[in-house]
Amino acid sequence: MQSVKHVKEMVRKALLIVLVLLCGTLPALSEEKALRQFVDSLNQSLDRLESVQKERELMLTDLKTMRLNASSPSDRIAIGEKIGRAYLSSNLDSAVLYMRLAHSDANSAGLNNESLRMRMQLYSLLPSIGIAKEAVDKFTSIDYETLDPSLRRSYWLSATELYNSLQIPYPPGLYKDVYMKLTKQALDSLINYYPPESAIASYLAAHRHLFDNEENLAVANFAEVLPRLEGHRELRDVAMRHICDYYVDKPQHRQAYLTTLMRRALNNLNEGIVRPATLATIGEELINEGYGTIGRRCIRLALETADLSYTSPYTTFDRAHYAHFVTNEALTLRRATWLWIILLVIAVGAFVFITHRLRSKLKAAEARTDTLKAEYDSWMQNSLRTNQNLISLAFMSMEQNKDFSVHVMRKLKAGQVKDLFVDVESGKYIQQQKEKYFAEFDATFLSTFPNFIENLNKLIIPGKEITAPSAESLSPELRIAAFMKLGISDSARLSEALGLSINTIYTYRNRLRSRLADKDNFEENLLKMR
Repeated sequence: MQSVKHVKEMVRKALLIVLVLLCGTLPALSEEKALRQFVDSLNQSLDRLESVQKERELMLTDLKTMRLNASSPSDRIAIGEKIGRAYLSSNLDSAVLYMRLAHSDANSAGLNNESLRMRMQLYSLLPSIGIAKEAVDKFTSIDYETLDPSLRRSYWLSATELYNSLQIPYPPGLYKDVYMKLTKQALDSLINYYPPESAIASYLAAHRHLFDNEENLAVANFAEVLPRLEGHRELRDVAMRHICDYYVDKPQHRQAYLTTLMRRALNNLNEGIVRPATLATIGEELINEGYGTIGRRCIRLALETADLSYTSPYTTFDRAHYAHFVTNEALTLRRATWLWIILLVIAVGAFVFITHRLRSKLKAAEARTDTLKAEYDSWMQNSLRTNQNLISLAFMSMEQNKDFSVHVMRKLKAGQVKDLFVDVESGKYIQQQKEKYFAEFDATFLSTFPNFIENLNKLIIPGKEITAPSAESLSPELRIAAFMKLGISDSARLSEALGLSINTIYTYRNRLRSRLADKDNFEENLLKMR
């Protein structure tokens, strides 16, 4: 009887291996169609990601409220544990926090079994946050023989997670062998608590094959159980990760690799979870397959997202390697920006040339009438000043664009994408550029109209004159008057140009108007000033 069962098991293993070897052998046309469908699904998931993440946050907020309002300690503990488990895939620190709260609630209620169960779960998480020795010492201090039978499955589950986490970072050698042996022992004990035909039992069996270096059988078991893990997103993710690792260096099964990789991303994105390493890998593969736009979109999201999950110590990826995909796109954008700047300079040059031609024609008519000459002189002076300001600020704009491009390139080449994102998001860099812009504007305006403040004070009631902060800078109030001198008097445009709210513009204008001797003709008198 035993030999018959052994033969059946051998046949089953052989069939599973054949299934793995045959996987991914669809015709080329079907492969392209399937990939296109996955790309469309990925695009839709990325479009929905923000709303799904908000829904996830709302769900967690509701759970937190339910935990605070729970009437019984058992409900409070169960909800706290559920929140902790939900955070495992997005924020390990929050997961540990809520596990500890559940443990504290169990202690306060005198529920010793629940307290011990939560403690074991916490020990299994500690290696992921860098606390290894304390986790092992505390866990091994638990006397298994005295455990309540209801806690023994939890004991072996925690032991499996603990020892597996400990062995991952070690290279082949003594320590890895010790923790691998402990992991296999815990796994052998854990699997006895699940029915042999259950999905979890098959999932654990696949891991057992993996630890025994039976990679073909492990992947075959993972592939077989995958459809039955629909209600276990994290287990599906781990299973698909092992399948991808198996197929990644097998060109003949590239379709199976890409399909599993895409399914893995969708498995997480549809729950509002972003795994940077997975998305970066998908992005590069899609670019290689000719889907550059969505490939770079995945890479950008991967570079912008920090992995705070329980997998973060073991799934880091080379951000510098992927940054060049975004850098190339930035280079194209920079070239387009420079093209627009060149066109702007040409337009300014054309404007200056046309103005020069008009000036020549006006000079030819200067002798005709003194009135025409006076009007011409006034118009030319204003036009010349405006041109000087325009050209100066155009060059300033080009310099700022150049500085920004250099800043972006430096950060990207240094792999400091996160720092670059912080610079842009905080607005600090933009604020610095605004300050440079206004310093240049003030200096240019005052050099063009050196007597501006003196002449402006002639329009003001004695004793209420305005003074400038320095010889080469203007206060916001004076800057508003300067823009009005240049013919820009609309409050909305002033608000946009100065980066101030419309209410602030109104306040400054009213304050200025209150000092005037002739309030009704102020703008006309301002434009007449030399």
